[in-house]
Amino acid sequence: MRLFGIQQLSRSVLADQRKQRNVQKAALQTMDYDSWTKEALVERVRQLEHQKAIKPRWGNGKKNTSSGNTSGSDMFSLEPKRKKQRKPDFDFSRFPQRKVALKFSYFGWPYHGLARQGNALSDEEKKRVEEQYPTIEGELFKALAQCKLIVNEAQCGYSRCGRTDRGVSGFGQVVALYVRSNGRFLADGEVVEGAMEDEHNGRRYVVPENERELPYVSMLNKSLPQEIRVLAWAPVAESFDARFSCRARFYRYFFSEAGLDVALMRAAAQRYLGTHDFRNFCRLDPAKQIGNFERTVLAIDITPVPQAVPFIGDAQASEGRWWQLELHGSAFLWHQVRCMMAILFHIGQGFESPEIIDQMMDVQTMSGKPEYEMAADTPLVLADCRFDADAVQWIYVRCARDYGNMTVLDRTVLRQWEQMTTQSVISGALLQILRTTQVPVVSGTQVVQAAVPWDQQRATIRKRFEDEGAGQALLGGGTVKHMRKYVPIATRNRAEPVEDRNRAWLARKMAHRAARESANAGGNAGEEQREDASAGDASRSGAEA
Repeated sequence: MRLFGIQQLSRSVLADQRKQRNVQKAALQTMDYDSWTKEALVERVRQLEHQKAIKPRWGNGKKNTSSGNTSGSDMFSLEPKRKKQRKPDFDFSRFPQRKVALKFSYFGWPYHGLARQGNALSDEEKKRVEEQYPTIEGELFKALAQCKLIVNEAQCGYSRCGRTDRGVSGFGQVVALYVRSNGRFLADGEVVEGAMEDEHNGRRYVVPENERELPYVSMLNKSLPQEIRVLAWAPVAESFDARFSCRARFYRYFFSEAGLDVALMRAAAQRYLGTHDFRNFCRLDPAKQIGNFERTVLAIDITPVPQAVPFIGDAQASEGRWWQLELHGSAFLWHQVRCMMAILFHIGQGFESPEIIDQMMDVQTMSGKPEYEMAADTPLVLADCRFDADAVQWIYVRCARDYGNMTVLDRTVLRQWEQMTTQSVISGALLQILRTTQVPVVSGTQVVQAAVPWDQQRATIRKRFEDEGAGQALLGGGTVKHMRKYVPIATRNRAEPVEDRNRAWLARKMAHRAARESANAGGNAGEEQREDASAGDASRSGAEA
């Protein structure tokens, strides 16, 4: 009975409310606001704002229309608002992780080098640094995390083959790490052929056949920027390290023939072959305390860019003939290839003789590195990284459906080539207009000849500057250094010998450490004195009491 009475009262209250709203609605329809005073209009606005601010005490504000009872059609639902369910975190513990090597390419000019600026996934401050100075590794780790292939950077056993600087590209860069597998963990006592166990997983597990494994290449390429493309993957042993397992690294440096004696450069490049001390062909960093600068060049040559590679250029003009330095070595120093190429450019322009290479390798005579500009970064490419055949077997296509991935990869790179080639064609068209423009030949202020193509005058002017010893030093990639007079490298200012620089840096570091320890010791002594003083005050207070 009591429940029946409450229901009757609720229906009565709701009926009164509906009746009142209908009356107000009818009144509003007949209201003539044009005849209202300002004070009345302001009061009406306040009433409407007050009504808008009132919210239902229960429920989510939606009308309950589930009931067929028309008398309760305006009743608000008394059910509490349901919270949006949070998507559960991915449970990596359900899946084993296997060690793989990834082979990928990238264009280096949009990025600040290969190496990430710290842990881009876990530290907010380093995230901001990565956003401001993006790196290839930063983008790679973001893609790995987005694909749920790694837990974080610190726990994936990551190693890289070669570290490239800002602007340098890679065609065959290699990294190794543990990634999530499509396999499964084995139950206790379960016996399966091919079962594996390693320290990283801590449990026995099996991995599927390659064609049933996760499609690592297509997964990552869907999440990576177009400038970075994963080419292949390979299962590797637990002991595999992308850096220390690498047997050789292969670099290419592309350059135009314009203004260079390529034959002389090619002959001079052979002086780099073999094992030498390359301290005068690298950037020195005393913080690394490197004492051994001997490196081995396994093979080196300067060859034409293959005609099978499509590019825009007039092969009859020197600007349209392109060459590449091909360099094989077991390991390289910081900026070593760019420094080697810079000296070859000086030789190709006739500023230096090939013997300068031998002089710079004689560290007893030239103990300090002379001052000179490195070659540009953009034309340099880490073309490939070589490993033992039984250590890495690259998988480009696992099964027939992977041909679709290769098609997408080819189309993506082709689209990038078309975009950049379009810019090259447009700038080449403008250059052609300038070269064929008719300009008068003048001597002082007098016109000697009415109209001559600018290309003819350009050659004459350049020769005059070269005869006077002025001009520009080519550094590759369209980069030049203007100079009034060329100073031979052997007579330039030199840095201090690397041994002295290492000792000076180490002495400064030890001095800073000693000062820091002294400051810490002084702080501790001060604390002890304050504690003794407090104890003395306490004892005196006790005696006086």
